Amino acid sequence: MGAVIAVQTATSQSGTLVAQRQTAGTVQPVTSSQVASQATGVVSQVLANVGDSVKAGQAVIQLDDSQLRIAVQNAQLALQNARINLTTQTNATHDATQKLQQQLQAAQTSLSTAENSYASAQKVYALGGLSNNDLNNAKAALDTARANYSAAQTALAQNARAGDESLAQLQVAVSQAQNQLQNAQINLANATLRAPFAGQIAAINVTMGEAVGTNSQPFTLVSPERQVAFNVPPTDAASVTPGQVLSFNTVSQSFQVKVNQRAAAPINQNVPLTARILGNTLPPAGTVGTLSYSVRLAQGTLIPIAALQNDGVNNYVFVVEGGKAKIQNITVLAQAASSAAVSGVTAGQAVILNPPPGLLDGSSVTEVNLQTPSAQTQPSKTLPTRQNPTPKGALPTQSGSNKPGTTPQGGGSQP
Repeated sequence: MGAVIAVQTATSQSGTLVAQRQTAGTVQPVTSSQVASQATGVVSQVLANVGDSVKAGQAVIQLDDSQLRIAVQNAQLALQNARINLTTQTNATHDATQKLQQQLQAAQTSLSTAENSYASAQKVYALGGLSNNDLNNAKAALDTARANYSAAQTALAQNARAGDESLAQLQVAVSQAQNQLQNAQINLANATLRAPFAGQIAAINVTMGEAVGTNSQPFTLVSPERQVAFNVPPTDAASVTPGQVLSFNTVSQSFQVKVNQRAAAPINQNVPLTARILGNTLPPAGTVGTLSYSVRLAQGTLIPIAALQNDGVNNYVFVVEGGKAKIQNITVLAQAASSAAVSGVTAGQAVILNPPPGLLDGSSVTEVNLQTPSAQTQPSKTLPTRQNPTPKGALPTQSGSNKPGTTPQGGGSQP
């Protein structure tokens, strides 16, 4: 019987292997706006300073508006004149309509009289009491009355048509004058550059007397809310989801941040993300710190990396069964820090750590210093493991590769 070899063992457990990643993050405002000018002019007043907090709509830059005020006054006078012309024409049309209606009524009365006179003349003529010449005169009077009535009708209709056209044209003139006044008022309002939202003045880019053009950017405004901008490798992006709360640490403080966007396409081999800073104490924009997040690497049986062996072809471990060492081939699913997730070993088995030289399949062993893969490992739970900080934009480094099939060579041997 060979000598009994003392070995250190650990009990394998089922769980999820989680790696703690770290990446650099920079504090920035949630919203930053380079406010553009919608007017052209010369700066007459700078009403706020860099660092000032302003309300939405508060004036920040004032341009010289003397000419614009004159333009508003002229537009007001033009509108007033257009309204006067409309009122005058409306009254004139009304007066003319009344006169023509009176003339039409008089012509209608004259026509009725002429018609009655001609009818009476016809009766008298039939009785021989009226000469043919008198009858003809009565007929001529009737024709004249009819012509006058028709002319009065035509005059009234033409006046109504002309009045409607004139009033429509004058109404258009009033509308145009209103638009010109509104445009002048807008130009005057644009001479005062205001904060589009409540925030803090980050930059003033003009000075008194400086000419400002349309679409120039006289000042920069940032919102009071803060967020952390950071990058993660594409392989980690799926583990950082909206609503997830992470830890952001600066030199002097720690903050809780909540991820507020979904991962997009990589830029320069990194996925850009942002997370809103929670709480009322906010670090200033530009603060740099370290952001920590977790990545689930694999679900399987968790064992210490010190148990992993490789013979150049297969990954395997030594397990203890009935007081003897037994080689058991495994598949390494992932590694992080001092732990690995594998398949091929069941939870609860004792695996040998750092197999001593000369350990063979079937060797008699005695277990000493029994330990588990990690004090934080629980059956069917997540096993957190911590790594060194990862530089921004770089893949994390681990004490052991997280790629299956690259396990350390051990002291034991496989026949």
